Amino acid sequence: MQQRRGFALVLALAVMMVLIGVIFALAVSTIGDLRQSRTSVQHLQALAAAEAGETYAEYVLSDLAQPEFRAIFMPYSTNFLAQGGNPANDWVIPENKWATVANQLETLLNTNHGTLPSGALQNGASVAIHYRVLDFRGATRSATAQTYMAEFQVRSVASLNRARRRVASKGYMKIQIGRPSLSQWLFLVDDAGGSGGFFPTGSVFNGPVHANHNWGFWGQPIFKGVASTADDGAWYWHLGGDGCSGPQRKWITGDSRPPCTVPIFQKGFVRNAPEIQLPQSAVSQERAALGLDPIQDQDHDGVPDPVTNQERCQALFGTSSCTVNRGVYLVHKNGQVTGGIYVKGPVKRLTLKASGDGKQIYTFKIKKNGVMHRWTITVDYQANTTEITEERRKSGGGWKVLSTASYSGTPNGHAALGSGGPTGQIYVNGTVEKLTGPGRSGAMPCGSDYPGSADDCPDHPPPDVIQPALSLETQLTITATGEIGLWGDLVYECDPTQLANSSYLSQHPRCNLNGQPLKTVLGVMSASQNVTILDGAPDNIYLWGSYLSGAPGKGLAVENYGSRGPQGKMRLFGGLIQSADKLRGTIGWNGQLTSGYIETYDYDRRFADSKLVPPNFPTARYFSVQKLIPIPLSYREY
Repeated sequence: MQQRRGFALVLALAVMMVLIGVIFALAVSTIGDLRQSRTSVQHLQALAAAEAGETYAEYVLSDLAQPEFRAIFMPYSTNFLAQGGNPANDWVIPENKWATVANQLETLLNTNHGTLPSGALQNGASVAIHYRVLDFRGATRSATAQTYMAEFQVRSVASLNRARRRVASKGYMKIQIGRPSLSQWLFLVDDAGGSGGFFPTGSVFNGPVHANHNWGFWGQPIFKGVASTADDGAWYWHLGGDGCSGPQRKWITGDSRPPCTVPIFQKGFVRNAPEIQLPQSAVSQERAALGLDPIQDQDHDGVPDPVTNQERCQALFGTSSCTVNRGVYLVHKNGQVTGGIYVKGPVKRLTLKASGDGKQIYTFKIKKNGVMHRWTITVDYQANTTEITEERRKSGGGWKVLSTASYSGTPNGHAALGSGGPTGQIYVNGTVEKLTGPGRSGAMPCGSDYPGSADDCPDHPPPDVIQPALSLETQLTITATGEIGLWGDLVYECDPTQLANSSYLSQHPRCNLNGQPLKTVLGVMSASQNVTILDGAPDNIYLWGSYLSGAPGKGLAVENYGSRGPQGKMRLFGGLIQSADKLRGTIGWNGQLTSGYIETYDYDRRFADSKLVPPNFPTARYFSVQKLIPIPLSYREY
């Protein structure tokens, strides 16, 4: 009996040992599988991280590093300008500096963009990116632009615990440089008036700004884009009780005067930058309106050739001599529009209106021999036709039609670099007394409590009572040799900031471009006088586009700014270029607006790097990076 019990016990122990062995073997196998699975997952995550690094490198080359590339090119451009180089024949970057530039670009990329930004990955992987730039060389030259080429190599290495993956890509990049349009600045001024005033706390600029001379700052103004000056420094103010000692204003060759004045330069404050000369004539714009080459420079003096009377007569009438009387001329030949709109002024009123169905309507009023005449030009983009009608005011009221004509095509001048699409040029040999959109359809639904207060009118989109001045298809520059008076709102049919807003697009179906860029743009330029917001202009005025007044001492002014009532905000969406910054309103001791307008500046990001410009808008004399286009050729994992 005891032998059977002993045998049973031995058998049970043996079975238990077998079970333990099986369990142990299964456990070891499961742990191995788990470890193998975890390792595989980590390798996949590391590969994804390495690919993210390579994608980031392409973004760096195509977009993020372009301002830094521009800084590398700037000294060469400045020297080229100082030596009077001819870009059609001479390289802006001398051939003996090409290898140096390749090394500069490579060092910049590895120093500033050698790792992914913090927070880009959530799995804890680290990614190192290494760039090589080889065989930098010149490709093409012209009077207005040059193109350079270079090979690039990118290696992205990702590590996650023990997993390590690598990817690499090769390709070449095209670096296009040209004269930047003045419209690429949110705010550009020759004399900023900093010895007598300043940009204070509360000033916010969300685009690039430049002052040739005399910047002044107080407190903590915010510059979200690059700020630059041709001076070696700026005036830094203190107003007492702000922790500063010494003179009330002090010239400093630096970024701040702590603790009283510490501007926030989010993308740097560049000093000793090239001086940007503002245009003193409108020759290029007149040439464009007449359908002539706007940059023709046969005497090679760096400025376009003035229009001869023979050229003007040939463009307007097809004859070698003529007298150009007051009036509006649509430049055409053989039934085809061949230029823009040429006006012998002065113009009493110019009204711009977007019809909403693919038509742009211009209405001019001009006095001829003491009688008011009216020209209506209807540009039909869908039919590709333009109609012009002249009428004369009847003594008893109403209008008499004098002539009507229709032409094939639209009033297109030569497009400025990078603008593309339909363009327009209205050139006025004289003044424009009142420039306006179609007017408001009713009272503003906001900001009516007290125009001088911080009202609740939205910047984007504008209230519906503000009717659009420019059709979706319109690209337009209005140039006058004399003063231009602003009488009403000037906005686009489609708000560039709302193209991803489904609610907005449902209300404005023509603005649904299916991802295509919006080309609508406006430039307003006076060659010799101010651009002035007139008495009688509406409260909370909306001005979209780029406004330029470059003659010495001229700028964007407000008529009787100190004696008119408070009129809320001047909402500028685009840019302002002026010789001297003008006062546009006054503020009382309590910070409330007492007269004129409070200014707000909002950058149209389509203007960045001259990607979109008003047609034949003036450019800076120096060369800068316009586009950097990386073109990948191969990709591999190793």
